[in-house]
Amino acid sequence: MRTEHDVIGSVELDDSVYYGINTYRAMNNFKISGIKEDDDHIKAIAMVKKAAAYGNHRAGKLNDELYSAIDQACDLVISGKYNDQFVIDVYQAGAGTSFNMNANEVIANIALERLGHKKGDYKIIHPNDTVNMSQSTNDIYPTMMRVAIMIKAPDLLESMNQLIMSLNRKGEEFSKIYKTGRTHLQDAVRVTLGDEFRAWAYALAKDMKEIKNALDYILELNIGGTAVGNGANTPDGYRDYAVEALSNMLKVNFRTSGNMMGVMQFMTDFSRFMNSLANTAIDLGKISDDLRLLYSGPGAGIREILLPAVQQGSSIMPGKINPSIPEAMNMICNSILGAQQAVNMSAKAGQLELNVFMPNIDYEITRSITILKNGMDMLRERAIDGIKPDLKHCRLHLQNSFGSAALLNPYLGYDTVAAIVERALETGENIRDLVLQTGKITEEQYDKIFSFMNE
Repeated sequence: MRTEHDVIGSVELDDSVYYGINTYRAMNNFKISGIKEDDDHIKAIAMVKKAAAYGNHRAGKLNDELYSAIDQACDLVISGKYNDQFVIDVYQAGAGTSFNMNANEVIANIALERLGHKKGDYKIIHPNDTVNMSQSTNDIYPTMMRVAIMIKAPDLLESMNQLIMSLNRKGEEFSKIYKTGRTHLQDAVRVTLGDEFRAWAYALAKDMKEIKNALDYILELNIGGTAVGNGANTPDGYRDYAVEALSNMLKVNFRTSGNMMGVMQFMTDFSRFMNSLANTAIDLGKISDDLRLLYSGPGAGIREILLPAVQQGSSIMPGKINPSIPEAMNMICNSILGAQQAVNMSAKAGQLELNVFMPNIDYEITRSITILKNGMDMLRERAIDGIKPDLKHCRLHLQNSFGSAALLNPYLGYDTVAAIVERALETGENIRDLVLQTGKITEEQYDKIFSFMNE
């Protein structure tokens, strides 16, 4: 055991743990969700600490020995070796102080051991004075949030791109499968099944562009702003050195904010990004709704597509196969839209020089990235890639539809066609016969207009 002290008092810690008294108190204070920061966040905070140590070293505030020990400790954390030492609930004290101190303490104690000292020997390397040198939670935590997003973003965008390509492939595959269109859930002019899939791909391509645009705002860092954004207790050059180090580590072009106080107070960079995720969720939700409608049946629904059977759909009705994958995607999308509200409310709730609700903003965004990425992979692999057309139902619905009668408008006029459709609905007479009775269209002309019926 070892004893550590703070202004509140002393605690006994098992000497096997690398975190210290601040982490211990927070761990016991915030027993809320049981959800801890994920591996990407641990990696991100260690990268930020590594960049800060580099900046302090280059600026002449951190000697070679201490810098080397902290740098190596950060690398070990980045590798994942000490992930079990990060024990703070995602719902924690405002601004993320608990998670920042968790990182400071773990890194300090790893570095102490590398120099041959015991854990807790903070006269040599102190969590606040050494590891947190030239820093405040108020600039470190939001920098960590931005780094974590940039760690996760490439996988999200790749999954999105793969889904778009899958939809476009289906669009090409189904380009000659004619079916009735539907507006207001009523018959409309004919379309192809491929048209519908290409429209979905087009919507997601625009969403991906919006996400990429929003990511540009995430590249603006306030590291070096310390407590209120004015750079108190930082040496000359530190800020630029730290940003340079982070850019090199992630191979992205981070930049120093043009107004450190502004970027610290206002969380709309994050709400912009969250809103781009929410727009994607809106479109994916609509796609999933459409898939469920098009698959409805089998005997009393639309049934123009066949989704891959992934599991039995009922505990009582034998042979029932539900659209389970689109249903799961709908729930993911609903959760992301709820997260959007939480982020926007937390972003709005900042006061004066700081927004203390950053941990909630961070959690909702990064959780949304994760479930959106995984959801798109699921939708592509277990639904889209295996979709087949139900040609029988596509043709049957097209033959029975009155929507394509609109193609006769240029020849007969809207009112005449409307009267023909109304009579056909009332009497059950064939539209073709009624149209030919007008004498305005020959059989050859009619067959040419509706030639798609036979393709």
